[in-house]
Amino acid sequence: MSMISPAFSDAVHDSQICFRRLLKAMSEPGECVGLDRINDRSNNHENGSGFGIMMSACTQTLLTLADNSTPLWLSPSFIQDKAVMENLTFHISAPIIQTAGSAAFAAVSHQDSVTTPWLTLPLCIGNEEYPDRSTTVIVETDSLSCGVALTLTGPGIEKARDIHLGQLPDDLLNLLLQRQHLPSFPLGLDFIFVSGQHVIAIPRSTLLEISPCM
Repeated sequence: MSMISPAFSDAVHDSQICFRRLLKAMSEPGECVGLDRINDRSNNHENGSGFGIMMSACTQTLLTLADNSTPLWLSPSFIQDKAVMENLTFHISAPIIQTAGSAAFAAVSHQDSVTTPWLTLPLCIGNEEYPDRSTTVIVETDSLSCGVALTLTGPGIEKARDIHLGQLPDDLLNLLLQRQHLPSFPLGLDFIFVSGQHVIAIPRSTLLEISPCM
C-alpha cells in the first residue's frame, strides 16, 4: 500500500515562503523561524506533520532545498521508515546515498542523534575551488527552547545571541565546538537544527560557546 502524503499545497508559492524563512535563519544565525506550509495532518499544532517519522520542519527544509541534483544522506531511522523513503522519492527525487561525505544534505533523525558517530562521520566541508559543495547537516532535536545553551557571535549577529538546542549528544556538541577552531574557512559545515515546525541555523561562519547560565 502506498504511503504517499501531501506535500506543499502550492509547490511554488509555499517553497518560496520556506526559502525566504530559511534564508533568514541562515543570515541571522540563532534566530528561530517557523515553517508552517505543510497542512497539520496530525492535529498537533506544535509539531505539525512531516513525512513518516520525519519532523515537519525537516520535511519542509528538504522540500525547499533538495532536488534530483542534490545527493541526500539519511540516518538509519529515516532509511527504515517506508513513509519517509516513499515520500522523499516521490516529492523530491533526491538520490539517496550511503556515504555522508558525498552528500549535499545529511538529515539525522531525533532517534539517531545519540548513536550517530558525529566525530568520525565523513561529512564534506567543500574544497578550495568549490567551498559551497559542503554538506548541509539537518539535525532533529527535541527542543529549541530548552536544553543545551549556547552563545553565538559572528556575521549576522549584532553582538551575541543566546540559544537552546535541546538535549544534544556530547559528540555532536563537541563537533560544533571543534569545527570553529579548524583553519578551514570558507570551507566548513552548515547546520540546521529543527524541532517540530521550527528551525535554527548555525552556518560555518558562526562562532559559538557554551553559555555558563541562561
